[in-house]
Amino acid sequence: MSEPGTIVVIGGTSGIGRAIALRYAENGDHVVVAGRDTVRGQATAADCASAGAATARFFETDVGEEASIAALAKAVSETSGAPDVVVNCAGILQSGKRVLDQDLAENERLWQINYRGTLLGCQVFGRLMAAAGRGAILNVGSLASFAPLSLPAYTPGKHAVLALTQILAAELGPQGVRVNAVAPGYTLSDGLKDKIAKGERNPDAIKATTALRRFVDPRDVAEAAFFLCSDLAGAITGVTLPVDAGWLVQAPYAHYLQGNPIRTT
Repeated sequence: MSEPGTIVVIGGTSGIGRAIALRYAENGDHVVVAGRDTVRGQATAADCASAGAATARFFETDVGEEASIAALAKAVSETSGAPDVVVNCAGILQSGKRVLDQDLAENERLWQINYRGTLLGCQVFGRLMAAAGRGAILNVGSLASFAPLSLPAYTPGKHAVLALTQILAAELGPQGVRVNAVAPGYTLSDGLKDKIAKGERNPDAIKATTALRRFVDPRDVAEAAFFLCSDLAGAITGVTLPVDAGWLVQAPYAHYLQGNPIRTT
């Protein structure tokens, strides 16, 4: 059995980040959960300890602040050296709107958290990994990394995360560091569950947009992340892997079919 690794999950207090942290805890690794919400963060760390983590710690971290990310990296490196895996999962969502109606203050905030926060995590921990000559970085993109969704601040930011992942893969590969990303689809997180319960989202309509006619579970994304950062994916870098129950293939297929129906006779 291999020695436990050190895993840092930035944005690990809920949803996909929490699922990834728990997946590594089950593997017996040292898990560091970072995020803004202290109550949820401490609860996640406690759950990681119960799930089998070698150690589980929480650090209050704000990806919107460069000093906060630097402090997290310093704390991790002082106790564990360069981490084996860093997951950049912190992010905020946006409601649909048109580009001409995009509020610039909201635009700046989404870029600060979703792109700049991911960039900071990659920079600070990427330097540690490059110096150590090993490691894997996993960024969290979105379906918006591939498709022009009507989210005029969120979508360009997630496109940028895909490009950042590719650039870093090329730059850090010679130092033995791999950089990949996942692109989750409609994930049945607490936030989506709440919107469904309030009648703000139609679950049947959402499932109909996917090839598999199902939601993505946070655990589905965690398993993909775990694979991409494992030795099994040792030859994979620069990839953004959709975990979307087939949304990206269903959408164009269904639209093409409307104008070009398949004849059975």
